[in-house]
Amino acid sequence: MWHSNAGAAWLVLAACWIPIVALWVVWIAAKLSAAATGGSVMPFGTDFAVALTRGHADVAWPGTPTPLVLLILVLLITALVYGGCAVWLRIAERFAQPGDPVAALADNPGLTTLQPGATTEKAIALRRSLARSDPGDLEPSDVGLVLGDVLLPGDRSGPTLFASFEDTVVAFMAPRSGKTTTQSIPHVLSAPGPVIATSNKADLWSAIAAVRAGRTGGTTWLFDPQRITYQPQLWWWNPLAGLSTVEDAHRLAGHFVLTVDDGQKKDLWGPAAQDLLCALFLAAATSGRSLHHVAGWLDEPAVPTPIELLQQAGFHLMASSLKGTQNGAVETRDGIYQTARTAAKALRDQEILAWVTPSRDLPVFDPDAFAASVDTLYLLSKSLSAAAPLIAALTDTTMRAAERRAEQAGGRLDPPLIVALDEAANICRIADLPQLYSHLGSRGIIPVTILQSYEQGVTVWGEPGMAALWGAATRKLIGAGIDSPRLVRDLATLIGQHDVPVRSITYSDGRASEQISLRRQEILEAADIRALPTGTALLLATGTKPALIRLRPWYAGPHAAAITHAIKTADSAIAEAARRHYNRPDNPPTA
Repeated sequence: MWHSNAGAAWLVLAACWIPIVALWVVWIAAKLSAAATGGSVMPFGTDFAVALTRGHADVAWPGTPTPLVLLILVLLITALVYGGCAVWLRIAERFAQPGDPVAALADNPGLTTLQPGATTEKAIALRRSLARSDPGDLEPSDVGLVLGDVLLPGDRSGPTLFASFEDTVVAFMAPRSGKTTTQSIPHVLSAPGPVIATSNKADLWSAIAAVRAGRTGGTTWLFDPQRITYQPQLWWWNPLAGLSTVEDAHRLAGHFVLTVDDGQKKDLWGPAAQDLLCALFLAAATSGRSLHHVAGWLDEPAVPTPIELLQQAGFHLMASSLKGTQNGAVETRDGIYQTARTAAKALRDQEILAWVTPSRDLPVFDPDAFAASVDTLYLLSKSLSAAAPLIAALTDTTMRAAERRAEQAGGRLDPPLIVALDEAANICRIADLPQLYSHLGSRGIIPVTILQSYEQGVTVWGEPGMAALWGAATRKLIGAGIDSPRLVRDLATLIGQHDVPVRSITYSDGRASEQISLRRQEILEAADIRALPTGTALLLATGTKPALIRLRPWYAGPHAAAITHAIKTADSAIAEAARRHYNRPDNPPTA
């Protein structure tokens, strides 16, 4: 705490200089008027001041009209006032107010590791194809994924921050807070290699499918079994291809069981239903059968065919397990089979099944070839729909194919695979995604999981799983509209505190006393985090203090015009295809 009489000193200075400045402004007005009319003006000094004080204008500026002098004086004063205010505002915005959280978070030397210089060096070190590149020649898409610009006091933007090609990202953003415009579209469009992108709407595909294909020359693979875009099916994928081990079959079955909504039933019958589906998938895969046969076996709990097929393939223990399930108590067996049928409800939908069963006229999707390409795989499904397990299975299968290719290439995939999982908790539930996060980045596979809230992740992976995902993500984004009281309180603690000056002024015995003390308070309170404006986000990066950033929407980027045109073209195509679909003679309108 300290005391000061600075206020009185400033008043004395003002009293001395204001009359001099005012006299100088009047002299300038007179000088300009004299120049315009051919008059004259006394030199600036004491004599000029005395003449004005006595009201002798004809002495101060002989031959110069006084009304003109007054007019120019008014204009000069007006210009000075407006100019001074503008300069002051520009200066003031660069000086943070006491307690300004933006200034407190912007003062972060650790952010240099996320800026273009450091990220470019890391990209060259991580990717063998860039080993001989000049850092100044690299495109932003080769550097990393743009996270946003540092937010500075005065609503200014600072350096751009990147996630490198060994980072893993998780973002919490409420609906209508810019998930697609600031995350999915920019990341998919800028990716230098293959991309997997999930969504429950057509906007992601319609915005950038044509633009990205034109930029990279890769193939566009659209998986849309529920006709969200109303585009025709152009390929199919066999989930049973390459399924030759119990572990692989068990993993595929897990994608289905994880979508069972009844928590009690899932806990009671889920593991047994997963074992049942595992046995049936393995029996079908090893015998060259399809998911059509699996659907039929689920409807006949006592059919011996899958047991016989497992025995013929050498999986005697799995055959014995399946036989034990079929021969168990009727109530138990029926509960297991019913849970399995609920999990595999996609096998009851002919339109969905057409995408994952053999077709003679369409090419088959090859995950291994995809991992070595610059293609884009768009996976669309309505939230919590029957097709969701297939979205998760195809995403997981493709990521594992990329991981195998990375291992064969020396450990890292080059160019990296970007996996943009929008609506991950609704349409792409991968059971062990939290565990995958711990090593995917080191393989050149960059997942970006976008959730609406922390609790949404808990419903899928449980408290331990969601905590593991949070801990393994090296870049965490918290956007606008987060209504989780627990999360915002925890974030306020992680952001930390700072010293805020508190000023008080007292008057005693004709003297002013100014006292300034420091108060410790949170940089951002929980309510401030919840009220983050749309277009901004809180960034938590491993190894540095949190930062406030301004997100970059696609319409502020270099491809805005091309994307706008693509959206209009794709939306028109979707609308036309929808009209044709609903006007077909074999598809009468519903009541």
